[in-house]
Amino acid sequence: MKEKINASAIPDAYLLCLNQDCPKATGCLRRIAEQQISDKVRLWRGISPKYQKNQTSDCPYFRPSGKQTYALGFIGMLEQMPYRQMQEAASRLLNHFGRRTYYRVRKGERPLSPNEQKSILKILEQCHVGDPGKFDAYFETYDW
Repeated sequence: MKEKINASAIPDAYLLCLNQDCPKATGCLRRIAEQQISDKVRLWRGISPKYQKNQTSDCPYFRPSGKQTYALGFIGMLEQMPYRQMQEAASRLLNHFGRRTYYRVRKGERPLSPNEQKSILKILEQCHVGDPGKFDAYFETYDW
């Protein structure tokens, strides 16, 4: 099923796909966005058709057309842990993200992609956190 996208939500510099013959075209966000972009847009970026013609394996530019669930913040997870376990988890997460990004994602200033959520849960599992709970908030959007 073709996803209907609000054309005004497409980021200005989003890379679009022109390959209508691609086997994944009906489920690719880049292809669907190209079909629904406004006629008033004078310039946009696209993947070279010459490059795509020579592509033999899975396209590295493919983006699923469905919405992804992003998370905001994990302060609640940390607060429910015993103090020593929280210190170890925070230290590992700090090493994983780096200082600035760690504090931004912890407070929910920057969304966490589904892969980043999995990484956090894996780190908490390594710290022997039985039930980490849920992230502070969730929202759905396209993987632009």
